[in-house]
Amino acid sequence: MHEERFEELAGDIAVERSISLPANPHSVWEHLTDGKLVGDWMEGDVEIDARPGGAITMTPDDGPVFWGTVEEIVPGRRLQWSWRTDEGLPTQVEIELEPTEDGTALTVRETLLPWTTTGLPPRWVDPPYPRAFLFIAA
Repeated sequence: MHEERFEELAGDIAVERSISLPANPHSVWEHLTDGKLVGDWMEGDVEIDARPGGAITMTPDDGPVFWGTVEEIVPGRRLQWSWRTDEGLPTQVEIELEPTEDGTALTVRETLLPWTTTGLPPRWVDPPYPRAFLFIAA
């Protein structure tokens, strides 16, 4: 089973995806918190210090480097971090695991954070992308 949705509610912009995996939650958790294993899923090199306040860095195979901070860990159940690129939008990533009869239900939700999180001023882009931000370096 696989489900995707895009939401824009009360000013929040988020993308959520759920998938059922034929693996136990312990194995899925290991793949989320071990940089070598999560890098395969995220298609890049990932370093993660899986503890609140720990650093996370992803160097994708193609694109800019993402860097951020792990915010919440509930071992085997929930992982949350916020990150951004040097010139990009800050987002918060939440990953939740639920055991199922057939393995694990994994839900990923990525939410656009307010520009005030980074201190960079936004500039609105004309349609067709009226809600997209362009950041101007300070």
